[in-house]
Amino acid sequence: MSHKKITAFPDGNSYVHYNPTSDRLLIGNSEGLIKLFNIAEPELEPVSIDIIDNLTSLAHDSDSNRAVVTSTSGQLELIDLKSGESNGIIHRSDLPLRDAVFVNSGKRVVCGGDDDKLVVVDVQDKSTQSITLPDQMVNLAYNFSGEIISVCLSNGNVQLYSVVNEQPNLIHSLNNVLNAKINTSLDQIDFNQENHDELVCSKTHWSSNGRYLLVPTIENEVHVYQRDDWKIIKKFDNDNAKIVDFALSANGKHLVILSHDGFKIFDFDSGNVIHEDTVDFDGYYPLNTAWRGNHLFIGTTNGEVLSLKNIVSESASNLFVDEAEESDIEDDEGEKDDGNDTDVLLRDSDDENEEPALARKREYKLHEEDELIIDEDDEELNGLSNGHSESYKRSKLNGHSTSNGHAHVPTFEIKPYSPGSTPFNHGSVKKRYLTMNNLGYVWIVKTIELESQQSITVSFFDRSVHREYNFIDYSGFDLASLNARGILLARSADSKKEGGLVYYRDHDDSYSWERKIPLVVNEYITSVCISNSNSENDLIVVGTNMGYLRVFDQFGLCVNVIKTTPVVSLISSSRATLFMINQVANVFTYSIIELADFKYYQQNVMLPLKHSDKLLIKGVFFNEYDDPILVGGEDDTVLVLHQWRQEQNSKWIPLLNCHDAIVGHNRNKKNWKCWPLGLIGEKLNCLILKGGDSEYPGFPLPLPVEIDIEMPIVVKERAKEKKKSDLDDLGLGEGDDDDEEDEEETRVEEDAEEVFVRSTTFGKLLSETLNDENTEDTDRSDIMERLNECANLFDKSLLKLFGQACSQSQLNKAWSIVKMIKKDKAQYAAFRIAERMQFMNLANKIRELREMSLEEEEDD
Repeated sequence: MSHKKITAFPDGNSYVHYNPTSDRLLIGNSEGLIKLFNIAEPELEPVSIDIIDNLTSLAHDSDSNRAVVTSTSGQLELIDLKSGESNGIIHRSDLPLRDAVFVNSGKRVVCGGDDDKLVVVDVQDKSTQSITLPDQMVNLAYNFSGEIISVCLSNGNVQLYSVVNEQPNLIHSLNNVLNAKINTSLDQIDFNQENHDELVCSKTHWSSNGRYLLVPTIENEVHVYQRDDWKIIKKFDNDNAKIVDFALSANGKHLVILSHDGFKIFDFDSGNVIHEDTVDFDGYYPLNTAWRGNHLFIGTTNGEVLSLKNIVSESASNLFVDEAEESDIEDDEGEKDDGNDTDVLLRDSDDENEEPALARKREYKLHEEDELIIDEDDEELNGLSNGHSESYKRSKLNGHSTSNGHAHVPTFEIKPYSPGSTPFNHGSVKKRYLTMNNLGYVWIVKTIELESQQSITVSFFDRSVHREYNFIDYSGFDLASLNARGILLARSADSKKEGGLVYYRDHDDSYSWERKIPLVVNEYITSVCISNSNSENDLIVVGTNMGYLRVFDQFGLCVNVIKTTPVVSLISSSRATLFMINQVANVFTYSIIELADFKYYQQNVMLPLKHSDKLLIKGVFFNEYDDPILVGGEDDTVLVLHQWRQEQNSKWIPLLNCHDAIVGHNRNKKNWKCWPLGLIGEKLNCLILKGGDSEYPGFPLPLPVEIDIEMPIVVKERAKEKKKSDLDDLGLGEGDDDDEEDEEETRVEEDAEEVFVRSTTFGKLLSETLNDENTEDTDRSDIMERLNECANLFDKSLLKLFGQACSQSQLNKAWSIVKMIKKDKAQYAAFRIAERMQFMNLANKIRELREMSLEEEEDD
């Protein structure tokens, strides 16, 4: 068929890419130049950017408007497409690099090549980390909806790595599926002569929704693997013609397979060939291919790029009918086509779908109109950690109008919220975490191209317990709860559908169920939760902004429904104890309900939360012994609910200030933030967010760390300043060798008071759990062991405090401390300390105290 040529370069290998966000065509040439063609304004001259010579790959990130190129010199260069300048070399390798891709919303670049390493480069600080591969790397492909990269090796294997965390993690391998390929080029790559053997396809390709991995095989076929189980579900036969490249269109409808002398286009769903043609490359060879709607571009080894307009027949959308007719009229009037008119070949808008740039403008316009209405309430809504869900926005506009025809929006003061959730990031690929806890995290991905669906991935911190899995969601779920056995998802509301929706499935996908939740006018689901019972009798709770609380068993049977005040958040413990946060006007309360018999332990008790510019709730969960834990965004402090089993006697105890724990007074950590996941024993399990302005975890996700609980008792800075003052009095400077050691000793001594309060607090918490009739016998021995540890810490801390008081001659304070010591052994140690320091009156009083205690024990 006829085609046009873009003669942007007179020679060299030209790689072609299409950037849908900016609607630009990128052509990178091995002679050291990139040219950017603005398709929306074809009359403009292309932007030229100098790059390193002998490039081996070109990759771009649509949202950040950046590109990277690799070369046989082993350099990875970062390009700013907006300014048209290079940002310099961000990584170097001793051997050639063969490919690179942007991952994690453009925050990092993964690259590799002949040195058997996979290198991850942070774009911002240029830091790198690497893992060793079993062979040379030849190609990379990125699945943005699953945060997975497929790594093609020279031995024909494909390894799949998860890059959702900081360190790439191998999740699967496909062995002996590719043509074995060893790159021998070390300088200029001559695909036409010396390095012709390297012109064989050894790359993989992901579908836009992330469900399928396309792999070219040894038999010159393209096999389609399903991500769920890595099984082959489709095969596309290229009639034994050697595959040079292949690409799936953005809408997933068409697959092009490029060979040395032509190409085939398949309908992806049916597998039928819908177009096939030969191309005369004038003694040269095709190099790669890229789609723009139904417009196909082919890069070649002689510098040219071929442009094939309307390569697949597709009716133009109504938006472009007039433009298409005008184009036809111009052609009919005899406009000369010399085969090299760049303006003509870039002016095409007869795509399969709406032109991306205009489609985005239309979508953004709709979003702007939404925000004109929704933002009126933003000052009252900005507390919770997740942003407005799309279904929540729709529910606010459903069925409300005024006499002048404008939408009248009722004031909703509660956002749909799941513990650990985050708002969507910005860009063409939208990502957010639906929920996060000690076990794992659930995250969704939406794209402009696939607006009607989103990809949901369920991931686990301990991958030996459950495997990660993914599925496509057509319902628009925006709430979630995760336990050891399954995932609960909910759609808060939808103006196009009747009622809210709840969906449950177990992690092994052995059973699932779905049911609609009846909602009254202006009602929507605000929170859902699932218990994590050891007996596998889980209960599911669904709450709404109007205070309707519905309880289901794990099979979807409704076992109860009650009416309460508007629900903000729900969490359920392993023993099916429900902790519920409610809101009336701007007042927050909490209730604790035993779901087995719907007994209230606490009901509508005031909660120490308030609306502010910061997050309302940063974390809410139970500890391992069913004590509610709350981390508010205002003070970033971990609170535990004490004595909640006693009516009218519950109280919140601060255990740890997260900011002070990770930042302290270190200026280098001033931008670090803490994202709590759960409390394990006396350690906070959390994520440390290093740098950046975001309050939320992003991609990549840092690995969880544990921070020791340290109750806010002692001001460490004062201890440090006091020690510095003492050293100055002694004539010792800041550089004294003993400064750091003495400072640590002072900190330990000051912490004795914190240890005393902490051991007292946890001892009381454990005692309450031990006395709870619902506590299982299997847990009691563990609780007793922990209680003994607390008792030992209690006495040790008092002995340290006693010693400090004696050393400062504060004898009244020392006597008040020793009276709190429980064990005779510790009392005897205090007696010896007083005796050694020659405080004989104090020693005698301690001896009398010991004798009195022994007599009381004998009487008992």
